[in-house]
Amino acid sequence: MRLRVLMTTVALVVGGLLPMAGARAVSLDVTCAGTETAGYQPGLLLTARTTAVTVNGILAPCTSSDPDITSGTYLQHFDATLSCATLLGGLSATRVFTWSNGDTSTFSYNRAVNNALGQVTVTFTGTIVSGRFAGDTAVEQVVLVSPNPLQCLAEPGLTALGPGVAVLTIDKV
Repeated sequence: MRLRVLMTTVALVVGGLLPMAGARAVSLDVTCAGTETAGYQPGLLLTARTTAVTVNGILAPCTSSDPDITSGTYLQHFDATLSCATLLGGLSATRVFTWSNGDTSTFSYNRAVNNALGQVTVTFTGTIVSGRFAGDTAVEQVVLVSPNPLQCLAEPGLTALGPGVAVLTIDKV
């Protein structure tokens, strides 16, 4: 039931029928719905250790000021010292969106996480610093089911998070 409500909300936001919180008068360049999945190798435990992290995002469908942009993807690979306790902390980083027309946009962001009532909401807020839509502001929100803490007690640990529902908006300011 919760997934059905979430998907309906995403559809309304992407369709422009329901404004996102804090909406303001701007010109929309791109809005997308999609999914995000994160993988951890080795898996996360209660104690911190160096882990290879892979984040895979699929953004489709998209509506854009450029009719050739109908979808996008992103893939991040990095190493981090993480545990189940530190996984959901803040983070500043970049990710590159690759659009269906071959263009790219580099998104520099700060990440904030809210974990409540069995649901993790991750909000990425920042700016497109290079490529298509450079100078625009961007917000991506990903909603995931909270990880099961029992996975953190023994090997193989928490090896994946998601897929979660993602919504991306890129606005001209």
